Amino acid sequence: MLDNILNFFKKRKRASERLSFEVMFKYHYNNRDYMGLLKDISVNGFGFFSSHYVEVGKEIEMEVVVDCKEPDADLRWVALKEKAQIRWVGINHSSKPVDYDIGCEFIEPDNATREKLTKILNQMLRKSHSR
Repeated sequence: MLDNILNFFKKRKRASERLSFEVMFKYHYNNRDYMGLLKDISVNGFGFFSSHYVEVGKEIEMEVVVDCKEPDADLRWVALKEKAQIRWVGINHSSKPVDYDIGCEFIEPDNATREKLTKILNQMLRKSHSR
């Protein structure tokens, strides 16, 4: 019971606001590839749903590709491949048909990665507003 309460507060404590955006992505964990459903993302980390259990404190490598329109109206694909550490894992209580709700923090992204991530987030935000 105490673990559930602590996990609840850990999930609510964020260094930066996250953009809610659902997109499938690939992640690598324990020498295997899995698919997850990205639920939110920020420059510091992301949350996702998965049918596969991951252990808190372990690292994953995530890869997400987003299509976006550039100002010149050309469609481009923007990819992000980054390492992250699992910060919390909870049982999924949403209507999604997956077992786990997971929170991750990016592992020391450099300035170039932060700039790329900011670009992806801006594109995702524009895409979500155009729906």
